[in-house]
Amino acid sequence: MPLISVVLPVYNVETYISDAITSVLNQTIQDFEIIVIDDCSTDNTLSVVKSFEDSRIRIIEKPKNKGLIDSLNMGFSEAEGQFIARMDGDDINVLNRFEKQLKILQNRPDIKACGCWLQCFGASSKIIKHKREHEQIQAQLLLGNPMSLGATMLNREAYKAYNFDASKEHAEDYDFWARSAWDCKMYNIQEVLYHYRTHQDQVSSLYNDIQKNQDIGIKLSLYHKIGYDKTEFSDAFLKKMLFSNEQISITDCKQFFKWLSQISRVNKKQQIFGHKELLDVVEQLKRKFVFDIFFTNNREGIHYETRKQILGVLPFKQKLFIVRKKLKERVSLLRKREVTG
Repeated sequence: MPLISVVLPVYNVETYISDAITSVLNQTIQDFEIIVIDDCSTDNTLSVVKSFEDSRIRIIEKPKNKGLIDSLNMGFSEAEGQFIARMDGDDINVLNRFEKQLKILQNRPDIKACGCWLQCFGASSKIIKHKREHEQIQAQLLLGNPMSLGATMLNREAYKAYNFDASKEHAEDYDFWARSAWDCKMYNIQEVLYHYRTHQDQVSSLYNDIQKNQDIGIKLSLYHKIGYDKTEFSDAFLKKMLFSNEQISITDCKQFFKWLSQISRVNKKQQIFGHKELLDVVEQLKRKFVFDIFFTNNREGIHYETRKQILGVLPFKQKLFIVRKKLKERVSLLRKREVTG
């Protein structure tokens, strides 16, 4: 029985799959199986996979195209290793990725999933950096997906109770972490161990709007865990304040900061999320709110007089931030004018 099962769903990745598999076969840890689940590719993906003469590669050819979620559930159920390492068919592993993630999972048995940072290549060159410790990762779920599933190694036994929800298409990984985060501790190694290919044909590009709508539902369900007054602060109100660029009133602004105070206060008692970590999230929400109104103009219909009124009802810390940043921008503009004469 292998130590690690690599779950590798593929669909029409003939151009990239050779590099992906090679980056597994050359790992510094060699005790693994590779489960390739082909979702009825119409190109030469299967031919490329079959050209590798390695007994550790196991190919599952699905009789019907049923999508990524079906492939993931099939791969996880077929896995025989103590640990499952995920990857995608168009990405590349750093050659000691398995070794480093395995060390965390074996030395810290409380950790059930170990991720890492990702280096984007192709259409983007940014580094995707995730928080390290579980309490930080758990709280970051309120803002977005804090673990890249494709670059993660998991304890197979710990996640037996969890599958990928077919109703959460294009956000199945985010939903997976959101449901399991209270039973399974997570950790992200603070270095790049995975190269993430970015291109126009990937799911996150093609189905961006669907993914955003799925994300909103997941975020709201996580906020619900805190136990604030949902009668006073409805989902419709939170969608307006957190996930839209709709015009808002002074009353909306007051109500939003009241909600932030309430979730901070209730969570401190209930300890659904770490107290310090939730306060960090609250500060990020406040900062985004301020930027959308006073700096990026992302909100519809917010004019000068409205901004003045909103400024008047903001907490002192947010007022101070706005004033300081505005002054800094003004000084920078004056200096540029002096330089250009």
